[in-house]
Amino acid sequence: MFKKFKKQALTLSFLIIPLYTYSVSTQAETEMTFSSNMGFMSDYVYRGVHQSGSSGYGGFDVEYGNFYVGTWFADLQEGGWNTNTHRGFEYDVYAGFGLDITDAISASIGYTIYRYTDKGANAFDDDYDEFNIGLSFAMSDNLSVAIDYANGENTATDQSETDYDVGTITIDYLGAYVLFGAWGINEDDTGETDAEWMEVGYSRTVGDFDIAGSFILSEKELATASDTQEDGDFSRFVFSIGTSF
Repeated sequence: MFKKFKKQALTLSFLIIPLYTYSVSTQAETEMTFSSNMGFMSDYVYRGVHQSGSSGYGGFDVEYGNFYVGTWFADLQEGGWNTNTHRGFEYDVYAGFGLDITDAISASIGYTIYRYTDKGANAFDDDYDEFNIGLSFAMSDNLSVAIDYANGENTATDQSETDYDVGTITIDYLGAYVLFGAWGINEDDTGETDAEWMEVGYSRTVGDFDIAGSFILSEKELATASDTQEDGDFSRFVFSIGTSF
């Protein structure tokens, strides 16, 4: 991985596409909400790291009051769907707690695991386990700023372990956003990659479809095996589409 909430960036805006919502009232002020998401992206890029040439994805979430738990799956194609290079599936499980501190400030804390169906020396990726914290500010009805930080541990196929951390700052205005991210914020993590990336994108709902696009520019330290022929920094235009019903 690197992935780590590698994915959550494709950008996370690409990953969360609700398909349906069903609510069950349990108390006067608390209700349990179920939702699902699915879609397709031209390239799977998470936290500046290229994961797959193209990918279908989906997930399921449950919320109860301020608590949430969910799972997310992605199909992994090293060279894209037309290259017969299927590398299994990624599946993530996450849970946490979120709350509104004021009318304009929200915070969250959670835990996420990342797993892959391919195992062994040639596996697509390794296990990741991380804590997540986030803080968001509604500057106005149209402008928001979000700060997210993750600190975790990567267990490789040879059972060696490496600590890592990654942080992002996202500014969103009416669906247009710019994101700045960095790996290796904590200089004490031995063996961790220190690199940065940037994303600029836009998302909107058109009829029954959620459409998003972004340009991602990452430092060469975040390039994976599929990017070895690129000179210098890694870059991608990424497009995503999903539907709700």
